[in-house]
Amino acid sequence: MIALADVAVTVTDAKKSARWWEDHLGFVQHTIGGSGHALLVAPPGDAFVLHLCEGFEPVEPGNTGIAFVTDELPALVDRMTRSGVQFPQPLEGEGLGASAKFADPDGNIFWLVGAPKNFIEREAGRRAPARAAPAAETSAGGP
Repeated sequence: MIALADVAVTVTDAKKSARWWEDHLGFVQHTIGGSGHALLVAPPGDAFVLHLCEGFEPVEPGNTGIAFVTDELPALVDRMTRSGVQFPQPLEGEGLGASAKFADPDGNIFWLVGAPKNFIEREAGRRAPARAAPAAETSAGGP
């Protein structure tokens, strides 16, 4: 069995970064194991987590390709902007498909995308399809 554990984002200070995610997006912190290395943040109740990875790789700011969906995009962008979050790409478009890109303190860029609430609920419960059982092999070794 294999499962996706988290998505790592390289940061200079994991604890400081975790506080930033809490303060600006309302995320909660999790840790794994006794060492405290695996500092994770996630929206409350969400299965998706970001691993704030400090000290293993140099920080290379830029587009992470990581997107968050919300059914209240304009209000969220406004709240985040008022709290000091930088938006290298401000809110563009309206309704479904509207988007903005924000930066964390290390310059990592994340996407915010507008979506209806039922889509977000469906995505939160989404699981990858189960792997198909391997086809039976013939005794001759060929198909």
